[in-house]
Amino acid sequence: MLARRALPVLALGLLAWISLAGASTCGAGGTLASFRFETPAPGSLVSAGEGIEVRLELPADFVAASLRLYLDDTLLAPTVAGNLATVVLPPLGDGNHRLFAWVSVSGIGPFNVVARAESSFDALTAPAAGCEELNSVECMLPYPSSRFLAPAATPTGYRLELPAEGMPAQLGPGSIPKRKSPEPYRVLDGFSPTVQVLMHFPGGIDLEVSDAPRLLSERRGTDERSLEADSPTLLIDAETGERILHFIENDARASNPDRVVTFLRPGKSLTPGRRYIVAARNLKHADGSAVEAEPVFRALRDDAPIAIASIEARKPAFEDLFAKLAQAGVARGDLVLAFDFVTQSDHGLTHQMLSMRDQAFGWLDSLAPDVEPFTVTKVTLKDDCSSGVGFHSEVQGTFQVPLFLSGDPITASNTFTVLNVDADQNPVWDGATFTNPPFTIAIPCSAVAGENPQPKRGVVIGHGLFGTGRGFVRDLIEANVFDDIQLVAGATDWRGLSSGDIDPLSQSFVVNQVLLDLDHFRALPDRLRQGQLNTLVLARMMRTGIFNRNEAFQAPGGQGVLSDELLNYVGGSLGGIMGTMFAALTPDALQHNLIVPAMNFSCMLQRATPFILFQDLLLITGLTDPMMVALGLQIIHELWVRGEPAGYVTHVTSNPLAGVNPKNVLISQAYLDQQVSNQCTEIQARTMNVPSLVGSNRSGMPQIPDVAGPLTSAYVEYDTGSFSFDIPEHAPFIPPLANLQATPSGCDPHGLQGFIPASVQQLATFFADGGISNFCSGPGSVCDTISSPGDLSELPKGEAACDPLAD
Repeated sequence: MLARRALPVLALGLLAWISLAGASTCGAGGTLASFRFETPAPGSLVSAGEGIEVRLELPADFVAASLRLYLDDTLLAPTVAGNLATVVLPPLGDGNHRLFAWVSVSGIGPFNVVARAESSFDALTAPAAGCEELNSVECMLPYPSSRFLAPAATPTGYRLELPAEGMPAQLGPGSIPKRKSPEPYRVLDGFSPTVQVLMHFPGGIDLEVSDAPRLLSERRGTDERSLEADSPTLLIDAETGERILHFIENDARASNPDRVVTFLRPGKSLTPGRRYIVAARNLKHADGSAVEAEPVFRALRDDAPIAIASIEARKPAFEDLFAKLAQAGVARGDLVLAFDFVTQSDHGLTHQMLSMRDQAFGWLDSLAPDVEPFTVTKVTLKDDCSSGVGFHSEVQGTFQVPLFLSGDPITASNTFTVLNVDADQNPVWDGATFTNPPFTIAIPCSAVAGENPQPKRGVVIGHGLFGTGRGFVRDLIEANVFDDIQLVAGATDWRGLSSGDIDPLSQSFVVNQVLLDLDHFRALPDRLRQGQLNTLVLARMMRTGIFNRNEAFQAPGGQGVLSDELLNYVGGSLGGIMGTMFAALTPDALQHNLIVPAMNFSCMLQRATPFILFQDLLLITGLTDPMMVALGLQIIHELWVRGEPAGYVTHVTSNPLAGVNPKNVLISQAYLDQQVSNQCTEIQARTMNVPSLVGSNRSGMPQIPDVAGPLTSAYVEYDTGSFSFDIPEHAPFIPPLANLQATPSGCDPHGLQGFIPASVQQLATFFADGGISNFCSGPGSVCDTISSPGDLSELPKGEAACDPLAD
């Protein structure tokens, strides 16, 4: 009977234990809700290291001797005072930690019950001051980020404040790594509008499994996946809510799976002086499992308690960011990463170059009518002009240009020279110091020969990478490109990336003053801007008749050979790139043929075969980690953007800069170009709102409409026939879709497209009447070398296609 009576009591005690334990676990409405961790609060983010205090509230009637408290698998020895147990944790490692406690509580009758309390929290080693905390792998990831902006009296209200701790390092004296200085970047009022976004996701992401916007092999480009409502990545204009076309890719150069950069590449230039938001959600690892947010972002996203002051201070900004994403239909809980940044203002990007141009033009305007600010050094007769076509003479010489650099790149090429600026960063010219770049001007027969020679329109010619203006003029004349056009062709050198800046290699400006010490990198965009000014002055002198003052530029009757009509421009490779910048700045030209161009060197370099040599040189300097190389290339682009078209491209065909006319442009692209990525050229065309001419080799590109000619501006791709996907042996020569280079080939379409007869005829018509028409043949008149086999008018020089296997 005694035993029978005990059974209900035992059952009652067991039920009490179950109910109490259950109540303590759920923590709501149970009798042991008071048994809980006060600090660290559940889900909180704390600083790793010593000094983290655990405060555990104990239930009434607890049995002191029964208390057990664990951190992960380590038993702790807390101090108990009243109903509070406390202990200071030992040094913590980064990551998630679990606290677990149990204690006996006096129960019903002779029975005690066991109560439990659990909590988990994240610990983080506080990053160096100024570092971005969202990606723990590297101080400056993700990049760009508003974390690196400081309030300032600038057009955007900010200036860049890059952390010294996060800058790339190169070997210094004694082969000791030395981080590059952030000082040159502090004058910038935002990030480049053509910035390439860098992020990191622990465990990596699989683009296909994630159904992410990416480059697709069947179209050699991206689609509009990034604009769809459920796109896993978003780039949003914070002011307008516009979703920006983009694609993402993992760094194909990464060797350590724990240090893989994921790039987000905008499909067009962003608007200068604007705030943008980057967001990632619903990404997948290769095994299909979900990518999780890192601790800092998770705490901000979940509004968890944060015990790190620098991160807690960011909560208001992130609440605003989450609100804007919610307006865009993005659920806060789905996010694994989000951040924002501000682009450089138009003023910051362009005002120095515009000031240099205006000061130089003012000097030209001040010259007396009989002053020749140039020197003719050589006149070479090229043709007897009996046929009435061809070129009569080639005139060589030098011309004066105000020098805004601290030294002359022509007389002392291998020197570190930068812009002379005042306290407000305005370029300063002393009014007396000049540089004297070379010029070459070819005069057509029709301007000097025959019964009634007439002044001719000028055409400025832009040479390729590490070339010369003189060499490119001769190449085009010898190829008879201008025979049917009869223009006065003039050129100078793009100082900064001309032959004089690379030769000899071991003693060159590009290698010694730029690559071997990236602290000197600002000298490159500064020299490029002086080179751009040289070309602007050359064009002004051609159009305003200044060259006509010399007899070398006069017909037998004394009439000048150059008319005052708006000039044309044609440039290939670097000439297409820098020619885009020229188009945004010159008031003296109208029709521009940009052959195999692009913008944004941070997009181009790792895909460009000419960069192979220079990336090897960077390795020698100690910049070997692919993550830091990717970051370094983007950081230097913040300076480079002012000396290349990326800072000016939004002003070429519309919204012109002060004193400049909108331009008509013919963008001529070579399919499978090894030197200038087709993807980067496509981005330029999209930014300039240039349609694709019907008949172009590829069609259906997102946000680039296909429009039948004639057009005033057009984007046209030609297939030179050099490489075929149907021939397996051609595979090494075909540019990868990843950020890698192809195996260099002498059949590279890059240098061949400009010599396709249909393209030459297209150029001649464009320069003659301003219209861009399709001169390809076959079904659909597609410029693809396939639809009209055997038609040599679509092949370079009208000859059989180049064979890379015979090269």
